[in-house]
Amino acid sequence: MTHSDATRAQLIALAKDIPGAWTGIKVAALLLILEGQRPGWVTEVLGVTRMSLSRWMHGVNATGLDALRPKPRPGRPARLTSQVGQVLVAHLDQSPQAFGLPRVQWDGPTLVTHLKRQFGVGLKVRQAQMWLHQLGYRLKRASHVYLQARTSEARRFQRALKKTPGAGAGRNRRLPG
Repeated sequence: MTHSDATRAQLIALAKDIPGAWTGIKVAALLLILEGQRPGWVTEVLGVTRMSLSRWMHGVNATGLDALRPKPRPGRPARLTSQVGQVLVAHLDQSPQAFGLPRVQWDGPTLVTHLKRQFGVGLKVRQAQMWLHQLGYRLKRASHVYLQARTSEARRFQRALKKTPGAGAGRNRRLPG
């Protein structure tokens, strides 16, 4: 393949995004095992862990092919769908000021406000921070950088201090008392 998007990592990420594609990965892994491929090679090629492959094999041995079907996940479904997530990634590449928010960089409260205005999605601040973290954004605190003088200028300053009149005049005097 010659297209720049067709990398192993991107194909595996695509399989995770498409419903049912991960089941195809499981089936392909087990087909390769049935053909006699080594489990280490299968896990390396398909980008799965040995533990996952082992679980799939033991599940099929115990209950049959139904073990490969995805189970319904417990809990409330995510409020941010994959389509909203893709648009959100594009929005996070821009400054919050481009969307009328009075901030210079994205943080939890800013993202909550943006999601409510743009998509009608209500999240708590901590969940918005988690989404920022999952998308690869890190909040960096402001840091101070002290400018270092050039060594020639520092020496010139030191010499000027030594030449200051009265600089060492009162050093060795005893204080009254």
